[in-house]
Amino acid sequence: MNEHVDGRKLRFEHRRGEILRAATEHALDHGLAGLSLRKVAQTVGVSHATLVHHFTTKDDLVAAIVDLVLAQTLALPDLVDDDPEPLETIWRRATSDKGRRYIRLFTAITGHAMHDNPKLRDAVARSIQQRTALLAAGLVRHGCPEPEASALATSLLSTLRGLLVDFLVTDDEKRVRAAFENLAAELDRRSAGWQPPAQQRV
Repeated sequence: MNEHVDGRKLRFEHRRGEILRAATEHALDHGLAGLSLRKVAQTVGVSHATLVHHFTTKDDLVAAIVDLVLAQTLALPDLVDDDPEPLETIWRRATSDKGRRYIRLFTAITGHAMHDNPKLRDAVARSIQQRTALLAAGLVRHGCPEPEASALATSLLSTLRGLLVDFLVTDDEKRVRAAFENLAAELDRRSAGWQPPAQQRV
């Protein structure tokens, strides 16, 4: 049986991604303080009713922004498998002008997530778990023993987040960069004893 397709609904759904990207840009420029559906609708150039259609409440909108922002923060999915220095690539992206905007909002989002906002907390936790799993899989591809990969990925991402927050707050690039290089050197020392996955299976 063919279902009737509501053309108006299709137009709404087609615009969801566009509206979310524009709302995220608004949050990147202005932060989360004072964020409201009406203010975002005005900035994005859509009606309040259209925004409510896609994001019923402010919390729903913020959760969607979280998913998008944290997917960009410490971006991992498009790292090439044979990147000789994946940690350096992540750091370079995160400390670029574009990356700093995302890290700054990520920090604000994480702070909000700790204060009685289950939907926001769940969105942050879900994204962190996804980033950790992606990095762990990458470490395994580079020879890290699988039982160690999740803990190592957690340590690396947690340290990177801390260094990036330090960098944004203090603007002390030389000191923070030196700490990052220590982290990268420690990973190099640790990975020197890894075997390629093909050899591990022999």
